[in-house]
Amino acid sequence: MIRKIVIDQLRPGMYVVDLHKPWLEHGLWLSRFPVRDWVQIRRLIDAGFTEISIDTRRGRDVDLPGSSPPLPVPPEPRPLRRPPPTVSLGEERRRASRLLGDACRQLDEMARAARAGERVDALALEVVVDKLIESVARNPDALVPLARIKRPETYDAGHAVATAALTVALARQQQVAAAELEKMALGALLKDIGLAAIDERLVSKQGQLSQAEYAIVQSHVEEGLAVLEATVSLPETTVAVILEHHERYNGAGYPYRMAGDDITLAGRIAAVVDAYDAMTSDRPYRAALAPTAALRQLYEQGGVQFDPGLVAGLVHALGVYPVGTLVLLESGHLAVVEQGTPGDPLRPVVKVIYHAARRQYVEPVRADLSRKVGNHYGRILRAESFERWGLSPLRWQPA
Repeated sequence: MIRKIVIDQLRPGMYVVDLHKPWLEHGLWLSRFPVRDWVQIRRLIDAGFTEISIDTRRGRDVDLPGSSPPLPVPPEPRPLRRPPPTVSLGEERRRASRLLGDACRQLDEMARAARAGERVDALALEVVVDKLIESVARNPDALVPLARIKRPETYDAGHAVATAALTVALARQQQVAAAELEKMALGALLKDIGLAAIDERLVSKQGQLSQAEYAIVQSHVEEGLAVLEATVSLPETTVAVILEHHERYNGAGYPYRMAGDDITLAGRIAAVVDAYDAMTSDRPYRAALAPTAALRQLYEQGGVQFDPGLVAGLVHALGVYPVGTLVLLESGHLAVVEQGTPGDPLRPVVKVIYHAARRQYVEPVRADLSRKVGNHYGRILRAESFERWGLSPLRWQPA
Protein backbone atom coordinates (compact mmCIF):
# COMPACT_ATOMS: atom_id res chain seq x y z
CA MET A 1 0.00 0.00 0.00
CA ILE A 2 1.32 3.44 -0.93
CA ARG A 3 0.88 5.92 1.93
CA LYS A 4 1.68 9.64 1.85
CA ILE A 5 3.13 10.91 5.14
CA VAL A 6 4.70 14.04 6.54
CA ILE A 7 8.43 13.96 7.11
CA ASP A 8 8.02 13.81 10.92
CA GLN A 9 6.38 10.38 10.53
CA LEU A 10 9.32 8.87 8.64
CA ARG A 11 11.07 6.06 10.53
CA PRO A 12 13.96 3.64 9.90
CA GLY A 13 12.65 0.51 8.19
CA MET A 14 10.22 2.36 5.92
CA TYR A 15 10.57 2.20 2.12
CA VAL A 16 10.38 5.53 0.27
CA VAL A 17 8.79 5.50 -3.21
CA ASP A 18 8.19 9.22 -3.89
CA LEU A 19 9.97 12.33 -2.60
CA HIS A 20 7.38 14.74 -4.06
CA LYS A 21 10.08 17.09 -5.37
CA PRO A 22 11.69 17.48 -8.79
CA TRP A 23 15.01 15.64 -8.74
CA LEU A 24 17.10 18.72 -9.63
CA GLU A 25 15.87 20.46 -6.48
CA HIS A 26 17.21 17.96 -3.99
CA GLY A 27 20.33 16.27 -5.43
CA LEU A 28 19.45 12.74 -4.32
CA TRP A 29 20.33 10.07 -6.84
CA LEU A 30 17.51 7.66 -5.94
CA SER A 31 13.81 8.37 -5.52
CA ARG A 32 13.03 4.86 -4.19
CA PHE A 33 15.05 3.47 -1.30
CA PRO A 34 14.83 1.86 2.14
CA VAL A 35 15.33 4.15 5.13
CA ARG A 36 18.29 2.72 7.00
CA ASP A 37 18.73 4.97 10.03
CA TRP A 38 17.99 8.29 11.73
CA VAL A 39 20.99 9.97 10.09
CA GLN A 40 19.38 9.39 6.69
CA ILE A 41 16.13 10.90 8.00
CA ARG A 42 18.06 13.93 9.30
CA ARG A 43 19.48 14.49 5.82
CA LEU A 44 16.02 14.43 4.26
CA ILE A 45 14.77 16.95 6.82
CA ASP A 46 17.77 19.24 6.20
CA ALA A 47 17.18 18.97 2.44
CA GLY A 48 13.73 20.52 2.91
CA PHE A 49 11.45 17.56 2.30
CA THR A 50 8.03 17.94 3.91
CA GLU A 51 5.96 15.07 2.43
CA ILE A 52 7.05 11.60 1.35
CA SER A 53 5.23 8.52 0.07
CA ILE A 54 6.13 5.09 1.44
CA ASP A 55 5.26 1.55 0.35
CA THR A 56 4.05 -0.39 3.39
CA ARG A 57 4.37 -3.68 1.49
CA ARG A 58 8.12 -3.22 1.20
CA GLY A 59 8.80 -1.65 4.57
CA ARG A 60 7.46 -0.47 7.89
CA ASP A 61 4.11 1.32 8.20
CA VAL A 62 3.49 4.51 10.21
CA ASP A 63 3.44 4.28 14.00
CA LEU A 64 0.03 3.41 15.44
CA PRO A 65 -1.55 5.48 18.27
CA GLY A 66 -0.22 4.38 21.65
CA SER A 67 3.02 2.97 20.27
CA SER A 68 6.31 3.89 21.86
CA PRO A 69 7.66 7.32 20.94
CA PRO A 70 10.45 7.45 18.37
CA LEU A 71 14.05 7.79 19.35
CA PRO A 72 15.49 11.29 18.96
CA VAL A 73 17.22 12.05 15.69
CA PRO A 74 20.98 12.20 16.33
CA PRO A 75 23.04 15.01 14.82
CA GLU A 76 24.52 14.28 11.42
CA PRO A 77 28.26 13.59 11.51
CA ARG A 78 30.57 15.96 9.69
CA PRO A 79 30.72 14.85 6.02
CA LEU A 80 33.99 13.41 4.84
CA ARG A 81 35.84 15.56 2.33
CA ARG A 82 37.98 14.17 -0.44
CA PRO A 83 41.71 14.81 -0.04
CA PRO A 84 42.83 18.13 -1.50
CA PRO A 85 44.30 17.94 -5.01
CA THR A 86 48.05 17.90 -5.35
CA VAL A 87 47.87 21.04 -7.52
CA SER A 88 45.51 24.01 -7.55
CA LEU A 89 42.42 23.95 -9.74
CA GLY A 90 43.86 26.74 -11.88
CA GLU A 91 47.11 24.85 -12.45
CA GLU A 92 45.18 21.65 -13.24
CA ARG A 93 43.10 23.51 -15.82
CA ARG A 94 46.27 24.76 -17.49
CA ARG A 95 47.63 21.22 -17.60
CA ALA A 96 44.28 19.91 -18.85
CA SER A 97 44.20 22.50 -21.63
CA ARG A 98 47.61 21.34 -22.89
CA LEU A 99 46.56 17.70 -22.62
CA LEU A 100 43.37 18.40 -24.53
CA GLY A 101 45.31 20.02 -27.38
CA ASP A 102 47.89 17.24 -27.56
CA ALA A 103 45.24 14.50 -27.50
CA CYS A 104 43.15 16.16 -30.21
CA ARG A 105 46.18 16.54 -32.47
CA GLN A 106 47.09 12.87 -32.02
CA LEU A 107 43.53 11.73 -32.74
CA ASP A 108 43.31 13.99 -35.81
CA GLU A 109 46.50 12.40 -37.10
CA MET A 110 45.07 8.92 -36.53
CA ALA A 111 41.89 9.87 -38.44
CA ARG A 112 44.00 11.23 -41.31
CA ALA A 113 45.95 7.95 -41.45
CA ALA A 114 42.69 5.97 -41.43
CA ARG A 115 41.27 7.99 -44.34
CA ALA A 116 44.50 7.41 -46.27
CA GLY A 117 44.25 3.67 -45.71
CA GLU A 118 47.35 3.59 -43.51
CA ARG A 119 47.70 1.42 -40.44
CA VAL A 120 46.43 2.97 -37.21
CA ASP A 121 48.26 2.03 -34.03
CA ALA A 122 45.56 2.26 -31.36
CA LEU A 123 47.89 1.41 -28.50
CA ALA A 124 49.89 4.58 -29.16
CA LEU A 125 47.14 6.35 -27.19
CA GLU A 126 48.05 4.64 -23.93
CA VAL A 127 50.15 7.63 -22.84
CA VAL A 128 47.17 9.93 -23.43
CA VAL A 129 44.96 7.57 -21.42
CA ASP A 130 47.38 7.65 -18.48
CA LYS A 131 47.45 11.46 -18.48
CA LEU A 132 43.65 11.67 -18.74
CA ILE A 133 43.21 9.42 -15.73
CA GLU A 134 45.81 11.33 -13.71
CA SER A 135 44.15 14.66 -14.51
CA VAL A 136 40.64 13.52 -13.56
CA ALA A 137 42.00 11.92 -10.37
CA ARG A 138 43.69 15.17 -9.34
CA ASN A 139 40.60 17.27 -9.98
CA PRO A 140 37.61 16.29 -12.18
CA ASP A 141 36.49 19.94 -12.37
CA ALA A 142 39.38 20.76 -14.73
CA LEU A 143 39.50 18.51 -17.81
CA VAL A 144 35.84 17.46 -18.04
CA PRO A 145 34.37 21.01 -18.43
CA LEU A 146 37.19 22.14 -20.75
CA ALA A 147 36.67 19.15 -23.03
CA ARG A 148 33.01 20.09 -23.49
CA ILE A 149 34.05 23.21 -25.45
CA LYS A 150 34.92 22.19 -29.00
CA ARG A 151 35.80 23.86 -32.27
CA PRO A 152 33.60 22.73 -35.19
CA GLU A 153 36.60 21.79 -37.33
CA THR A 154 37.96 19.41 -34.65
CA TYR A 155 34.65 18.13 -33.26
CA ASP A 156 35.37 14.41 -33.71
CA ALA A 157 38.67 14.53 -31.83
CA GLY A 158 37.22 16.83 -29.17
CA HIS A 159 34.23 14.54 -28.70
CA ALA A 160 36.55 11.55 -28.29
CA VAL A 161 38.63 13.26 -25.60
CA ALA A 162 35.53 14.59 -23.83
CA THR A 163 33.88 11.18 -23.69
CA ALA A 164 37.13 9.62 -22.47
CA ALA A 165 37.31 12.17 -19.63
CA LEU A 166 33.65 11.56 -18.78
CA THR A 167 34.24 7.80 -18.90
CA VAL A 168 37.04 8.14 -16.38
CA ALA A 169 34.90 10.33 -14.10
CA LEU A 170 31.91 7.96 -14.22
CA ALA A 171 33.98 4.78 -13.96
CA ARG A 172 35.76 6.18 -10.90
CA GLN A 173 32.40 7.04 -9.36
CA GLN A 174 31.33 3.44 -10.00
CA GLN A 175 34.56 2.21 -8.36
CA VAL A 176 35.74 0.41 -11.49
CA ALA A 177 39.15 -1.22 -11.06
CA ALA A 178 42.06 0.82 -12.40
CA ALA A 179 43.01 -1.69 -15.11
CA GLU A 180 39.45 -1.81 -16.46
CA LEU A 181 39.14 1.97 -16.28
CA GLU A 182 42.20 2.33 -18.54
CA LYS A 183 40.67 -0.02 -21.11
CA MET A 184 37.36 1.87 -21.05
CA ALA A 185 39.11 5.22 -21.57
CA LEU A 186 41.09 3.81 -24.51
CA GLY A 187 37.84 2.56 -26.05
CA ALA A 188 36.24 5.99 -25.61
CA LEU A 189 39.11 7.63 -27.51
CA LEU A 190 38.78 5.09 -30.34
CA LYS A 191 35.03 4.46 -30.54
CA ASP A 192 34.35 6.83 -33.46
CA ILE A 193 37.47 6.14 -35.53
CA GLY A 194 35.20 4.34 -38.02
CA LEU A 195 33.70 7.70 -39.00
CA ALA A 196 36.92 8.27 -40.99
CA ALA A 197 35.64 5.66 -43.45
CA ILE A 198 32.36 7.55 -44.02
CA ASP A 199 31.77 10.58 -46.25
CA GLU A 200 32.18 13.68 -44.08
CA ARG A 201 29.26 15.38 -45.86
CA LEU A 202 26.99 12.62 -44.62
CA VAL A 203 28.28 12.72 -41.05
CA SER A 204 27.74 16.49 -40.75
CA LYS A 205 24.57 16.69 -42.85
CA GLN A 206 21.99 19.15 -41.61
CA GLY A 207 18.46 17.82 -41.43
CA GLN A 208 17.11 14.32 -41.19
CA LEU A 209 19.01 11.42 -42.72
CA SER A 210 17.27 8.98 -45.03
CA GLN A 211 17.03 5.36 -43.92
CA ALA A 212 19.84 4.41 -46.28
CA GLU A 213 22.04 7.29 -45.07
CA TYR A 214 21.40 6.42 -41.44
CA ALA A 215 22.42 2.81 -42.09
CA ILE A 216 25.72 4.05 -43.55
CA VAL A 217 26.39 6.23 -40.49
CA GLN A 218 25.56 3.32 -38.19
CA SER A 219 28.19 1.23 -39.93
CA HIS A 220 30.93 3.34 -38.30
CA VAL A 221 30.71 1.10 -35.22
CA GLU A 222 31.95 -2.04 -36.95
CA GLU A 223 34.08 -0.05 -39.42
CA GLY A 224 36.00 1.18 -36.39
CA LEU A 225 37.52 -2.22 -35.72
CA ALA A 226 38.29 -2.73 -39.41
CA VAL A 227 40.10 0.63 -39.52
CA LEU A 228 42.19 -0.16 -36.46
CA GLU A 229 43.57 -3.40 -37.92
CA ALA A 230 44.57 -4.34 -34.39
CA THR A 231 41.53 -6.08 -32.99
CA VAL A 232 43.51 -9.03 -31.66
CA SER A 233 45.74 -6.76 -29.57
CA LEU A 234 42.94 -4.59 -28.20
CA PRO A 235 41.59 -5.51 -24.75
CA GLU A 236 38.11 -7.01 -24.68
CA THR A 237 36.78 -4.08 -22.63
CA THR A 238 38.11 -1.60 -25.19
CA VAL A 239 36.42 -3.51 -28.01
CA ALA A 240 33.16 -3.54 -26.01
CA VAL A 241 33.19 0.27 -25.81
CA ILE A 242 33.74 0.57 -29.56
CA LEU A 243 31.02 -1.93 -30.47
CA GLU A 244 28.40 -1.12 -27.84
CA HIS A 245 28.40 2.65 -27.30
CA HIS A 246 25.25 3.03 -29.43
CA GLU A 247 23.38 0.11 -27.83
CA ARG A 248 20.42 1.13 -25.69
CA TYR A 249 19.12 -0.24 -22.42
CA ASN A 250 15.69 -1.02 -23.94
CA GLY A 251 17.18 -2.85 -26.94
CA ALA A 252 16.48 -0.05 -29.43
CA GLY A 253 20.12 0.75 -30.20
CA TYR A 254 22.57 -0.59 -32.78
CA PRO A 255 24.30 -2.56 -34.21
CA TYR A 256 23.25 -5.67 -32.26
CA ARG A 257 20.01 -4.60 -30.49
CA MET A 258 21.45 -5.66 -27.14
CA ALA A 259 19.43 -4.78 -24.03
CA GLY A 260 19.82 -4.38 -20.27
CA ASP A 261 22.69 -6.18 -18.63
CA ASP A 262 23.46 -8.04 -21.85
CA ILE A 263 25.32 -4.82 -22.68
CA THR A 264 28.64 -4.82 -20.83
CA LEU A 265 29.27 -2.28 -18.10
CA ALA A 266 31.81 -0.65 -20.42
CA GLY A 267 29.20 -0.36 -23.17
CA ARG A 268 26.57 1.04 -20.81
CA ILE A 269 28.97 3.66 -19.44
CA ALA A 270 30.02 4.60 -22.98
CA ALA A 271 26.38 5.01 -24.06
CA VAL A 272 25.61 7.44 -21.23
CA VAL A 273 28.71 9.63 -21.61
CA ASP A 274 28.57 9.62 -25.42
CA ALA A 275 24.98 10.85 -25.33
CA TYR A 276 25.71 13.50 -22.68
CA ASP A 277 28.66 14.99 -24.53
CA ALA A 278 26.81 14.99 -27.86
CA MET A 279 23.82 16.73 -26.25
CA THR A 280 26.01 19.45 -24.69
CA SER A 281 27.95 20.15 -27.92
CA ASP A 282 27.01 22.42 -30.82
CA ARG A 283 26.31 20.44 -33.99
CA PRO A 284 25.50 21.60 -37.55
CA TYR A 285 21.90 20.43 -37.14
CA ARG A 286 21.18 21.73 -33.59
CA ALA A 287 22.49 23.92 -30.78
CA ALA A 288 24.03 22.50 -27.63
CA LEU A 289 21.88 21.86 -24.57
CA ALA A 290 22.88 23.31 -21.23
CA PRO A 291 24.52 20.63 -19.04
CA THR A 292 21.64 20.63 -16.56
CA ALA A 293 19.07 20.24 -19.35
CA ALA A 294 21.07 17.34 -20.80
CA LEU A 295 21.27 15.63 -17.41
CA ARG A 296 17.53 16.07 -17.00
CA GLN A 297 16.86 14.39 -20.35
CA LEU A 298 19.22 11.54 -19.52
CA TYR A 299 17.53 11.13 -16.15
CA GLU A 300 14.13 10.92 -17.85
CA GLN A 301 15.51 8.17 -20.12
CA GLY A 302 17.01 6.19 -17.23
CA GLY A 303 15.64 2.66 -17.47
CA VAL A 304 14.58 3.28 -21.08
CA GLN A 305 17.57 4.16 -23.24
CA PHE A 306 20.18 4.21 -20.49
CA ASP A 307 21.12 2.28 -17.36
CA PRO A 308 19.38 4.28 -14.60
CA GLY A 309 22.11 3.57 -12.05
CA LEU A 310 24.77 4.93 -14.39
CA VAL A 311 22.72 8.04 -15.19
CA ALA A 312 22.46 8.69 -11.46
CA GLY A 313 26.19 8.05 -11.19
CA LEU A 314 26.93 10.63 -13.90
CA VAL A 315 24.83 13.22 -12.06
CA HIS A 316 26.76 12.34 -8.93
CA ALA A 317 30.11 12.61 -10.72
CA LEU A 318 29.36 15.93 -12.45
CA GLY A 319 27.09 17.50 -9.85
CA VAL A 320 23.49 18.59 -10.21
CA TYR A 321 24.87 21.83 -11.68
CA PRO A 322 27.98 20.83 -13.68
CA VAL A 323 30.96 23.17 -13.87
CA GLY A 324 30.29 25.83 -16.50
CA THR A 325 26.53 25.99 -15.88
CA LEU A 326 24.89 29.44 -15.65
CA VAL A 327 22.62 29.65 -12.60
CA LEU A 328 20.23 32.19 -11.06
CA LEU A 329 20.77 32.87 -7.35
CA GLU A 330 18.25 33.99 -4.71
CA SER A 331 19.90 37.42 -4.69
CA GLY A 332 18.89 37.95 -8.32
CA HIS A 333 22.45 37.52 -9.60
CA LEU A 334 23.60 35.22 -12.38
CA ALA A 335 26.67 33.12 -11.72
CA VAL A 336 28.75 30.46 -13.44
CA VAL A 337 29.50 27.24 -11.57
CA GLU A 338 33.26 27.02 -11.08
CA GLN A 339 33.75 24.01 -8.83
CA GLY A 340 31.64 21.32 -7.23
CA THR A 341 31.35 20.90 -3.47
CA PRO A 342 31.89 17.27 -2.39
CA GLY A 343 28.92 16.03 -0.39
CA ASP A 344 26.82 19.12 -1.18
CA PRO A 345 25.87 19.05 -4.90
CA LEU A 346 23.29 21.83 -4.65
CA ARG A 347 25.78 24.39 -3.26
CA PRO A 348 28.83 24.62 -5.56
CA VAL A 349 31.46 27.34 -5.80
CA VAL A 350 30.34 29.95 -8.34
CA LYS A 351 31.57 33.14 -9.98
CA VAL A 352 28.93 35.89 -9.74
CA ILE A 353 28.98 37.93 -12.97
CA TYR A 354 25.64 39.62 -13.68
CA HIS A 355 22.60 41.20 -12.01
CA ALA A 356 19.51 39.80 -13.70
CA ALA A 357 17.01 42.46 -12.58
CA ARG A 358 19.27 45.37 -13.56
CA ARG A 359 20.52 43.54 -16.67
CA GLN A 360 24.08 44.66 -16.10
CA TYR A 361 27.43 43.08 -15.36
CA VAL A 362 28.87 43.23 -11.85
CA GLU A 363 32.45 42.95 -10.66
CA PRO A 364 33.07 39.17 -10.74
CA VAL A 365 33.03 37.65 -7.27
CA ARG A 366 33.83 34.07 -6.30
CA ALA A 367 31.28 32.69 -3.83
CA ASP A 368 31.15 29.36 -2.01
CA LEU A 369 27.42 28.66 -1.70
CA SER A 370 28.03 25.88 0.83
CA ARG A 371 29.26 28.38 3.42
CA LYS A 372 26.71 29.15 6.11
CA VAL A 373 28.56 32.34 7.02
CA GLY A 374 29.65 34.83 4.37
CA ASN A 375 27.35 33.72 1.55
CA HIS A 376 25.40 36.84 0.57
CA TYR A 377 23.83 35.34 -2.55
CA GLY A 378 21.64 32.56 -1.17
CA ARG A 379 20.94 29.27 -2.88
CA ILE A 380 20.57 28.39 -6.56
CA LEU A 381 17.02 28.85 -7.84
CA ARG A 382 17.50 27.27 -11.27
CA ALA A 383 19.86 26.79 -14.19
CA GLU A 384 19.73 29.46 -16.90
CA SER A 385 20.67 29.78 -20.55
CA PHE A 386 23.60 31.96 -21.60
CA GLU A 387 21.75 32.76 -24.83
CA ARG A 388 18.66 34.02 -23.03
CA TRP A 389 20.73 36.68 -21.28
CA GLY A 390 23.00 37.48 -24.21
CA LEU A 391 26.08 36.21 -22.37
CA SER A 392 28.98 34.39 -23.99
CA PRO A 393 29.40 30.85 -22.61
CA LEU A 394 32.98 30.75 -23.92
CA ARG A 395 33.95 33.98 -22.18
CA TRP A 396 32.71 32.83 -18.81
CA GLN A 397 33.82 29.21 -18.77
CA PRO A 398 36.16 28.57 -15.84
CA ALA A 399 39.78 28.85 -16.90
